[in-house]
Amino acid sequence: MSLAQAPQSIGVIISTYNAAPFLRLTLAGYARQTHRDFSIYIADDGSGPEIAGVIEDFRQSSNIRIQHFWHEDKGYRRAGIINRALAAVDEPYILLTDADCVPLPALLSTHLRLAEPRIFMRGSRVMLTQGITEQLAARGEWNPDMGRMQWLRWRLAGHINRLLPIFTPPHTSQAGTKLYGIRGCHFAFWHEDILTVNGFDASYEGWGREDSDLAARLFHAGVMRKNLYGMPVLHLWHKEASRNRLAGNDAILQECLDSKRVRARVGIAELDSA
Repeated sequence: MSLAQAPQSIGVIISTYNAAPFLRLTLAGYARQTHRDFSIYIADDGSGPEIAGVIEDFRQSSNIRIQHFWHEDKGYRRAGIINRALAAVDEPYILLTDADCVPLPALLSTHLRLAEPRIFMRGSRVMLTQGITEQLAARGEWNPDMGRMQWLRWRLAGHINRLLPIFTPPHTSQAGTKLYGIRGCHFAFWHEDILTVNGFDASYEGWGREDSDLAARLFHAGVMRKNLYGMPVLHLWHKEASRNRLAGNDAILQECLDSKRVRARVGIAELDSA
């Protein structure tokens, strides 16, 4: 891709629900990014006031643009609040992640360097254990300049589940349309492509499948997928969310796949009426 086609700025959407120490760690990671032309959009699925306090602290200590989008806590409604953030994004390229995913310093520069028109990117993650997560959360920061030996010590101590993504030079796979393995914690796409498919589908409530639905509709619109190898996010340990709505969400996803539908039924365009 030519430099003229490459995005120069990026919007980072961070979905969150409570867990203020996690958001503090993740925001500290974005404060250390080597690429500086970006904005942060917090998609808050009904957190208490502690999250607002973390955001205000970040606003006071950093010159990075940050906006906070919140709706009332009525259960897991992540898709709807992400759409609120998507409607406000000014940047041509977007990284979607979660508040429990701490970025390495070159994450944004890597995505901008490897971005291609009509391609969305699925990135990887390295899982941290409960013990190291609790240590980092209590400290409120971590050392982003860890060398290879420190990473190796973390692996040998069992603090992380794998090393290969950290040591692999960032590169992308061939383009394809496989739906398997889509993760909203590390997902990058062009803003114009997201508007074409009307954002996330807020028909999904409860954990599961809204990210796969978005990817499927991007495929239906002619956008393809590449995987980013190397440059993972560090996924902080937490208990898994309830899967009690998964069967219903599976049915919504299957309808989307069968109908080859492109646009979300309840998406960005429906925000005003909602």
